[in-house]
Amino acid sequence: MSKKGLSVAVVGHANAGKTSLMRTLLRDPAFGEVADQAGTTRHVEGGALLIDEHNSLALFDTPGLEDSMRLHHILSGYFTDHSVDGVERIQKFLAHHTQYPELEQEAKVLRTLLNNDLIFYVVDLREPILGKYRDELQILSYAAKPIIPVLNFTKQGHANLEQWKMQLARLNFHAFVCFDNVHFKFIDEIKIYQKMQTLLADKEDLLQEFINQRHVQWSERFNAASVIVANLFVESACVRYKAVNTEQEIKQASVKLQQAVRSAERKCVRRLLTLYQFRKEDLEKSELPVEQDGWPLDLFSADNLQEFGIKLTGNIAKGAGLGVTVDLVTGGMTLGVAALTGGIAGALWGVKQRYYDEIQAKIKGNRYICLNDTTLQVLWLRQMKLLALLQQRGHASLDKIDYQVSQHKQKNEMPKNWSKWLRKSRNHPHWSSLNINGADLDDSQRLLFIEQVSAEIVNGLSDL
Repeated sequence: MSKKGLSVAVVGHANAGKTSLMRTLLRDPAFGEVADQAGTTRHVEGGALLIDEHNSLALFDTPGLEDSMRLHHILSGYFTDHSVDGVERIQKFLAHHTQYPELEQEAKVLRTLLNNDLIFYVVDLREPILGKYRDELQILSYAAKPIIPVLNFTKQGHANLEQWKMQLARLNFHAFVCFDNVHFKFIDEIKIYQKMQTLLADKEDLLQEFINQRHVQWSERFNAASVIVANLFVESACVRYKAVNTEQEIKQASVKLQQAVRSAERKCVRRLLTLYQFRKEDLEKSELPVEQDGWPLDLFSADNLQEFGIKLTGNIAKGAGLGVTVDLVTGGMTLGVAALTGGIAGALWGVKQRYYDEIQAKIKGNRYICLNDTTLQVLWLRQMKLLALLQQRGHASLDKIDYQVSQHKQKNEMPKNWSKWLRKSRNHPHWSSLNINGADLDDSQRLLFIEQVSAEIVNGLSDL
């Protein structure tokens, strides 16, 4: 290696999940070749995780041990007249491996064992304990290197877990880890590095630096993903298109709205996939169902009045809720009696200025088209499902990512501030770049709102 650090040989029986482990740790779904057949990996392949500018954690994928019983028999037959250690047995075999062409793959594995600091022994928990696995572990012990058994397929092979733990203990392997390459958990990845710290005392500080780095990267990735989703919500909740109040105009505006929002969601999904280092072909094809609605024009709701600095108390609050209306047909203002008292009258001009476009559109027989609440809920739930799937997806998974959701989800699945978010979004159509006139993306209130939404996303999915 050109860099210092440490290196790991990833070994195990054929088709146990060695390449899958490499893909998941490297966050690289294109590394090597994964297939449901033995002997897919035929050569030693490597990848590295950078720790700093001087150090790296190198991982080397090896061919499967296809005939460990034969190899163990040969190794144990060496030096029968005197005692030697395992390394000498391996070295003798490598010096004469051409005599055993049928064990070419095994020779590549043995050579890799001697050239690395530590060994990951990948176990397929779906398999029962057989003699060949005990022989493999005995062969690995000859290399005199620390060994961490990595128990793969923990979800499907859970029934065999206790038997494997007992067998490993009998062979004096106690520092194992459970790590499912498909059903990924970040905390399980960290446990691998912590076990490495235990077995490599001279590398403890370096590995701690690496663990800290992985935590930071994972947190930053999650936070960045939440901002991407929050931004999509703001873009979609604030978008509106004006149309003449005729069937043809409304239809045209609706089509444009559908295209804009679907395009925005596809862009969001692509960004999430890139962020988590997955490929677009990993996705199940899924189209957002888009429905439009009229822009709700509730000029004098309590929320809107408060936004304009009016404090609602006592009779004024009642008047705002019951007696304040705007006659948008004539363009004049018709106010309830209660509204003429207190501070409301003084703020009416500011309210009219804020909603001038809406008022003018109504006067001229136009209307604004926006997404209805059901569509926004589906859009939100799709992104939440996708983000949760990406957080728990190993890079060896071959299943398609399906983030389609039902349009009839329970309300308790929505964020507690959902209604408040919608009201706020309706008050700020200028926050969406999907509008024809664009948006002020640097608006400080817009950025603060996105920050608030993204924080709730992180809190809601923090257990993943």
